[in-house]
Amino acid sequence: MRYLQLFWDFDGTLVNTYPGMVDAFGEALMAAGVNDFEIDELAIYKAMRQHSLGTALQQFSAEFAMSRDRLNTLYQRFAAPKLTVAQPFEGAADLLRAVVAAGGRNFLLTHRDTGALDRLEALDLRDLFSGAVTAADDYPRKPDPASLNALAAQYAVDPHAAIMIGDRNLDVQAGHRAGMAGALFDPEHLIVDESQPEIRVTRLADLQTWLEQA
Repeated sequence: MRYLQLFWDFDGTLVNTYPGMVDAFGEALMAAGVNDFEIDELAIYKAMRQHSLGTALQQFSAEFAMSRDRLNTLYQRFAAPKLTVAQPFEGAADLLRAVVAAGGRNFLLTHRDTGALDRLEALDLRDLFSGAVTAADDYPRKPDPASLNALAAQYAVDPHAAIMIGDRNLDVQAGHRAGMAGALFDPEHLIVDESQPEIRVTRLADLQTWLEQA
């Protein structure tokens, strides 16, 4: 394989959590008093995908003149149960297993809490990961490379043999700042490429093919 040490983002890369996140965000807005017809789910999705949840919170709390903290509290309440039904993207399990079969390792790097690990366990994917960093580890958020550097040091990973895979520019940027390659997973062509990834794909199967061509 071209790279044998794969570092994975969780939301929107391994597991398609965005449908539940958008639903929860809309429910939070309604709970805060926003009328249903005022809620643009596509705009919410684009804010999350192209930027971050934090951007969506800032944008829509300002638009509807409400407390960002209150909106976030409501969002977290509605979002938590939706994680339990989120499904992996097509090709994710196959690629994870191919890496292990080739003698490589997978690592998780997510801003989400340990619920991400619980979901991987429920999906029978947790055993395919050698290590993980979650929000509970309290590292600076990507694109700061501190969490990647810590994982690489803990598991004796050569950055030149590693690639960071994510669905946003900040994932690729974090990888590059840690001396790794970067892969951008953009299934809907929504991301303006500002990070110069080594590869950009719309399907994880295409990433697997590229990795196996070395």
